[in-house]
Amino acid sequence: MARQRCGGLAGPTRRRRVVLWDGERLDSSVAFDVPLTDTQGGNIPSGDLAAALRGVAADCSEREIQAAPRDAFGIPVIDVSAPVHAFVAEPRFKVPDALHAAAAAFSLPPAPEEPPELRLRGFLLLDRTTCRLYLDTPESRDAPPFGIDLPLQDERGSVTVGVTAVHTAVPVLLLGELDRMRKDVHDPYCHTVYDVADWLSGG
Repeated sequence: MARQRCGGLAGPTRRRRVVLWDGERLDSSVAFDVPLTDTQGGNIPSGDLAAALRGVAADCSEREIQAAPRDAFGIPVIDVSAPVHAFVAEPRFKVPDALHAAAAAFSLPPAPEEPPELRLRGFLLLDRTTCRLYLDTPESRDAPPFGIDLPLQDERGSVTVGVTAVHTAVPVLLLGELDRMRKDVHDPYCHTVYDVADWLSGG
């Protein structure tokens, strides 16, 4: 089920209602009642909550939507407490989660007293195991960005969202270490591509 837009509403106690729709037809809206706490009463981290909700929305069938009760606006409402709690107990990330984590690491606004060292200019999913982030620096002006290839899965094939540490490492690598990671590829969206997959894995 593809959903592109969302809204947030007050929901039942310790839950919030998130409404997703396709961005074109309001009658495509589906509401999910999402728990804010785990089964022990602790707050669920926002990243885990977002990843769990992405998975729930992707797996939601039209049959489940049709069978769901409606709210006062006629929007189907699905309680996703059980699958969210299952995700929190045993996280199982998917490729979109890994891509989101990699891009978010470079798109978070810095503290006011810390100007950004690198800026995210775009991203591309190369395949199900690799993404390319397009980055530049505040001094780049109108020059093309450079590309950084990041792994989305570990050596066992499990999807990983733990590549965010590269955000602090790339500025240091740019001082000289990054050049040995240059790839011999042509990409019309950047002037140079660097592959940091081996470096991240310690290879």
